[in-house]
Amino acid sequence: MSLQAEYGEVALAAWERYKSFSPFRSYCSILAMTGAARLGKIIGSEALLDDVRGCLRPFLAGQVEKVGGSYGATVYRFGGNAAAWLLVRGLLPEAKDVMVASAELLCRNYPRDVDGCFGKSEAMPSFIWIDTVFGVCPFLLWTGKAASRRDFIDESVLQMLRHHDRLFDPVLKLYHQASNARGSGCLTPAHWSRGVGWGLLALAELVYDLPKEHPGYEKILTAYRQVLEGCLATQDSDGMWHQAMEAPDSYVESSGSALILYAIGRGLKNGSIDRERFLGPYMRGLRGLSRYVSIDGSVFNACCGCLAPGAGTVADYAAHPHKLNDEHSSGPVIYAFSQAEQLRQKGAIPPLAELLRG
Repeated sequence: MSLQAEYGEVALAAWERYKSFSPFRSYCSILAMTGAARLGKIIGSEALLDDVRGCLRPFLAGQVEKVGGSYGATVYRFGGNAAAWLLVRGLLPEAKDVMVASAELLCRNYPRDVDGCFGKSEAMPSFIWIDTVFGVCPFLLWTGKAASRRDFIDESVLQMLRHHDRLFDPVLKLYHQASNARGSGCLTPAHWSRGVGWGLLALAELVYDLPKEHPGYEKILTAYRQVLEGCLATQDSDGMWHQAMEAPDSYVESSGSALILYAIGRGLKNGSIDRERFLGPYMRGLRGLSRYVSIDGSVFNACCGCLAPGAGTVADYAAHPHKLNDEHSSGPVIYAFSQAEQLRQKGAIPPLAELLRG
């Protein structure tokens, strides 16, 4: 990344690059649009907000028949997190009826296991994976707040806490990707960085936007802080995280690193984590992540789509391929650098050029 660029410019370049190669038919598109909408609000760009709203119109109009991902038919094909975030911020009021209908469909019809966790699919209701929480928890929270639907908010908290209980490793303080992936009660043994990032993204959004008087708030906050502790313990000397987080000899993985940095930045923004403890690792991480983003917004070293490969061991995750501009790469980078831009604007971190020279 150029020494002359600022955090917001990095995020904008990643958005423009994503638009150049994506068909906008997957959950990755929802992630990228949500990040770009945030960026538009942070930098005060009505043009960027209009760009995102334009990308969302086919989703809201029911013109997108199929979107990849387990929640494609119930959440993603209607705009998911991106439309819900714009709605709750007062930037897309026309999305309200569609978001409510989508949330009702999800809560009423989606398969669950015996503990109420959403399963991966109708065919695999007991297959629980951390990827779920990023796709449904913020969406339900924001839709619930915008529509004054406490049931949606409660469902958001329930899903986050149930998944945390099922997938959190209390020793390493990180998430396993999945439970029951290979048999009853079996956890994928390794700790995949993007999976941990998915969990942290959801936790960060709930900590930020869940009303503090909600009875689940303190549990959500505790879970968020627990996982961040596990991330600090596994950050490498360049500020990044690896594909298998407990294995520094596995490759550096950019999308998971970006999601973790977003979650740290969000906590620094709202004061829910200790600034003295987290600011140094955060800035080191931004410096490290910058090395994996080119001047045209291309992103290197993002793991390709990954669902409990092999037996879910460290070796299995480490062998899973990464590539330039995998569709999973852009959204996390947009999230991370847009949050950094907001912190820079408030004087909480130095400009990117200064950071890169340090």
